[in-house]
Amino acid sequence: MLLHIRSGERYPVSFLALQPIDIKKQMQDWELGFDWSIYFGQSGIEVYKMVIRGNDVIQGVIALERREDHVWVHLIESIPVERKELDLIGEHLIALACKRSMELGFEGAVALQSKRKERLMLYYMNVIGASHFGGGLMVIDEPVAQHLVMLYLS
Repeated sequence: MLLHIRSGERYPVSFLALQPIDIKKQMQDWELGFDWSIYFGQSGIEVYKMVIRGNDVIQGVIALERREDHVWVHLIESIPVERKELDLIGEHLIALACKRSMELGFEGAVALQSKRKERLMLYYMNVIGASHFGGGLMVIDEPVAQHLVMLYLS
């Protein structure tokens, strides 16, 4: 459940397929360098939006690809900070990647290329529990994946 930053209230989430209309209607002020539309129609890539149940405001988006033995996170983004009212968005998105990895038989194995910003890399290592393999490559293994799924999606 997402946590409201000011009130502390918790809100359950749903993950739905991101549609091109979502980008046009809700994501105009999101990170300009991220082009979510390139993932539509690509074989093997799944793009999800995360919303609070009963509300269509997109809180976060993630693009995943099934690889040989893991799920690769192409892109992950949360609602712009100026509009952000909820916490734990990134944790839920990464937990979804771990869950998809488990469903695909990869035991929760997830990898992603982090931006080389110290604060972000520390977030992946200290909050998410990812291992850093150099150059911003982050890997999540089975015990961490199980923990994230249990903590954020159960």
